[in-house]
Amino acid sequence: MTDVGLEPVRTLAETQRAHRAFLAKAALVAVGASSALQIANYTATALSVVCLLLAPGFLLMKHRGVDLVPLVLAVLGWISFLASCMVNDVSVLWPNALLPAAFALYFVGLTVLTGRAVESIATVLAGIAIGTVGFFLFEGIELTHTGGFLYLWKFGIAHAVTILVLFGLTKSRLPQLAQPVALALLGLGSLGLNFRSHALVCLVASIILFTDRAVGSRIGRGWRFVAIIVFGLVFAHVMPIAARAGLFGPVLQEKTIGQDAKNLPILLAGRTEPPMAITAIIERPFLGWGSAMNLTPDVYARAEHLAVRMGFAPTSPFDVYWRLPAHDYAAIHSILLGSWAEGGVLAALMPAWLLVACIGIVWNYRRFGKWAPLAITVALQGIWDLFYSPCTYNMIAEYACMALLFCAVHFRGPPIRR
Repeated sequence: MTDVGLEPVRTLAETQRAHRAFLAKAALVAVGASSALQIANYTATALSVVCLLLAPGFLLMKHRGVDLVPLVLAVLGWISFLASCMVNDVSVLWPNALLPAAFALYFVGLTVLTGRAVESIATVLAGIAIGTVGFFLFEGIELTHTGGFLYLWKFGIAHAVTILVLFGLTKSRLPQLAQPVALALLGLGSLGLNFRSHALVCLVASIILFTDRAVGSRIGRGWRFVAIIVFGLVFAHVMPIAARAGLFGPVLQEKTIGQDAKNLPILLAGRTEPPMAITAIIERPFLGWGSAMNLTPDVYARAEHLAVRMGFAPTSPFDVYWRLPAHDYAAIHSILLGSWAEGGVLAALMPAWLLVACIGIVWNYRRFGKWAPLAITVALQGIWDLFYSPCTYNMIAEYACMALLFCAVHFRGPPIRR
């Protein structure tokens, strides 16, 4: 009999299952995309309402003890922030004080929504990315309204677009090499747009994937990561030289020359706030300051002395960098250090656990299978943001997804529903 090459016809049951699976994934994307609607600053969106409605389902699931660790730490952090706010006469609705509570809500709701399945978590991440792009295109913040596409990319959509590109490539039938190539191109593009941290994240993720495909298991994982760390250090040394020469455009050239004049240590990655945060933590390590707006002139003075000892130029205009307008929650510019400085030591436990989770995701990226490129990228960005960024729009929901990704592959055995 002649083989005419026809594909096998699916049965009605198979077709129905495929339709249900498609509708389920579309629903996950739609729920994530609801985060485009802002309710309260960066802490609450329409996705928060969905998670609140789903929260009772969390009680109908059985949980391993390790699955509850991020939730317990978030509750402790919120309690610590509440105590710090009351002691320091700060509103308990201060956005940073609500960060642990918002994380707990997202973690609970997204646990119910995804069932801790990696593909479902990745699909929700894509939906959240759509919500982020939608928010910055239609509403945005002051910075994204004033600087054209460069500011929109840097302060709004770069990371979300990266997630969507990786999600689309993973779901497509293109060769797996397409993902590290796309990451490399996005990284080079961000260099030209003066977004060096995003460029570094994309290029490191690309190198990890290229290295995995090139050498596989022939070289130990530890040595491969040593080589990748060396690449990061070389990048940090060579990139400013190339930027000063104008190879990545005049915007990055001007920014690099300006930062060179400050003599910033390489470990601070261009940030001026760590000396201020460290001094604030040393002054009040247990309950914190409630808000960075409460820092006293004495704290600023001691922070300036610390900054000079760390290598800052004595003539640096610290007042311009540190004393931001009232109610600016981004003053400390670090989720980890800011949580400790404002909310006390217990408030820092959740960001510290998230740091461990992100490192674990990167270290064990192979466990995520086809979703490894997406997992690596969001985890690397998460590590950077914990050290050097304030909390921004939809970042809390994304960290909840990272916590779920970490627990999904590091503690085997699926959760059992009652």
